[in-house]
Amino acid sequence: MADKMKKTVDEVKQDAAKAFESVKAETGKVAAEVKEQVKPVVEKAKKGTEKAVKATKKTARKAAKATKEGAAKAVKASKRTAAKAMQGGDKLNSVVYVQYQGDEEKVEDLVAAAKAAFKAEHLRTKITDLRLYIKPEERAAYYVVNEKFAGRIGF
Repeated sequence: MADKMKKTVDEVKQDAAKAFESVKAETGKVAAEVKEQVKPVVEKAKKGTEKAVKATKKTARKAAKATKEGAAKAVKASKRTAAKAMQGGDKLNSVVYVQYQGDEEKVEDLVAAAKAAFKAEHLRTKITDLRLYIKPEERAAYYVVNEKFAGRIGF
């Protein structure tokens, strides 16, 4: 009886191995079929994604250009207004302040300090152009004179 059971167990093992190989083969076939069926969908999704990326880039470029143009117009208008105020052309007594964390400085005082700091180092150089970059978080202003000389003043 033990021999019969052993034969039966061996036969079941062989049948199981055959069934496993059969399932494995069928699974491979099904996987290949699924892969072929999914391939066009994946390609279509790739193309759609590429189109969306191109459209997004185009829109971003347009937005950046519009923002840049708008900023340039605003800067131009600010320069005109500041120049007018500096010349007194609008008959308005105006003072520009920079305020940061409870402190404030007059812009005209910072300009005067930048001119004085530059003159202290360059006695014979005439100032024809002064650009002032105010950085309140550093409590400093950086200046460029005549597009050639640069310096820093604290406030």
